[in-house]
Amino acid sequence: MRSGRVLIVEDQLNFRKGLIKMLQGGDLGWQVVGEAGNGQDALVLLDELQPDLVLTDIRMPIMDGLEFVAHLRKSYPDMLVIILTGYKNFEYAQAAVRLGALDILIKPCTEEDVRQIMNKASERFYDKYAQQQKQQLQLQLQQDQELRAVLLDLPYEQSTMERLTAGLAHKELWLLHMNHEDLTSKAYGKRDMSLIQFAFSNIVEELVKGEGLEAQLLLVEHDSFVLIAESNQIEEHVQEAIRNACYEYLKIHLNIVSMGIAPSVYELAGLYLLTKEAFSEPMDSKAESGESTSGLLLSLNQARVREMEVQLMSAILVGQEDSLQLLLNRVLAELSLTSPDEMRIGALSLSIALHGTIQKQFDPDDKHALARIPNEMPQIHWTHKEVLNWAAEQAKHFILQFNQWQVSKSDNVIERAVKYIEEHYNEECRLTDVAAHIHLNPSYFSVVFKKATGDSFTRYVTRVRMDKAALLLRNTDMKIFEIACAIGFDEPNYFTNVFKQQFQMSPKEYRSGKSTT
Repeated sequence: MRSGRVLIVEDQLNFRKGLIKMLQGGDLGWQVVGEAGNGQDALVLLDELQPDLVLTDIRMPIMDGLEFVAHLRKSYPDMLVIILTGYKNFEYAQAAVRLGALDILIKPCTEEDVRQIMNKASERFYDKYAQQQKQQLQLQLQQDQELRAVLLDLPYEQSTMERLTAGLAHKELWLLHMNHEDLTSKAYGKRDMSLIQFAFSNIVEELVKGEGLEAQLLLVEHDSFVLIAESNQIEEHVQEAIRNACYEYLKIHLNIVSMGIAPSVYELAGLYLLTKEAFSEPMDSKAESGESTSGLLLSLNQARVREMEVQLMSAILVGQEDSLQLLLNRVLAELSLTSPDEMRIGALSLSIALHGTIQKQFDPDDKHALARIPNEMPQIHWTHKEVLNWAAEQAKHFILQFNQWQVSKSDNVIERAVKYIEEHYNEECRLTDVAAHIHLNPSYFSVVFKKATGDSFTRYVTRVRMDKAALLLRNTDMKIFEIACAIGFDEPNYFTNVFKQQFQMSPKEYRSGKSTT
């Protein structure tokens, strides 16, 4: 899943570069694809860059932001727009609403202001992305059904001929057929095959994608798939990798044979049947009833993985473990209400989505082609409870990876926390305040902080305050209650008690020179 693409339109160079620097790290899920100093230059870039979001100032030379957005809306009515302005002007706000702006960012703004508004943009972007995925899925389902019908010599609409002919032009077809004896020896039923088909399709797609190839895998019958790729792309090492992975993960031998360059649509059924006959295994001359339904379910399961990845990315951008945990809890709860067969496929879908997100977001350097495929899959003989426990462990591992990633992306997270405490010890300075400042979950920050400093957060802040109090007692004539207020204590008597616990004497005794330190 790709990051959102943003175009920044701002005539103040320093502010524009500052925004670019904030967004360029990728932590907010956006990639800056272009910049412009006025609306006229930005219009030229729109068609070339195709951004998902535009951040534009209002007051600019040549063409201002409002005129620019008005032009933009003629060609891109649904593009996300955020208005930048240095004026809290009601008329500007009204104009922004009329032009369909997502929000207004008032300058000057803090990094947190930018983060909040970009998170809002991310939520809208991923909602829009999810809708586009659903539309693409519907189209893909229709095309899969049409091609499956042609291959199996089933009735189909003549209007599909042109679409299929164009889609298959110059493409090479490969038949991937699961070994009949392996399937028979394991006594897989039709319901069991749904899990096998789903796992196999993910294995093949990941290996093909890992080779940098674009190919489509279509379930034709319960044991047979057709892989559609550009000519001469599926080389011997790719075929071997698919065979090996199929046996490693599923314990099923796989036959792979080229069907050649796709012929005319009228000849596809004959070619498919002829290629299947090359295997010395008993074959049904007609497709089993329900093959069309199996293909539909497989496509829907693949779509479930993509949808889950979108939801995970959206939650990650919020930067809080709680958002992810709520999402995963909901998925696990929904999973517990499904039938045993649906539960196994749902658990595997969740695991593949989690592994895929780990690879893309947390460990992009992991180039292993099957990094998205879990080492262990839900087994057909597992009980309802065993499948749920397995899925819960997958979710737990994902949360752990998320927390580790949060810390690793901010190498100086503890230093930043300590600096914040040093600057705010004389205020309330709560754990939640510091955690929010460094964008970590409070409970996780508490654990990380204690591990790094050896003190709990509360104990550390108290020690900092008492050290400041001791400094003031030694070097100033401030009254005790004034020192208490200066270091964040509202109640002088409470301050005195805490000071005694730290230094084994009262503030007055410490000032009198009785300190042994």
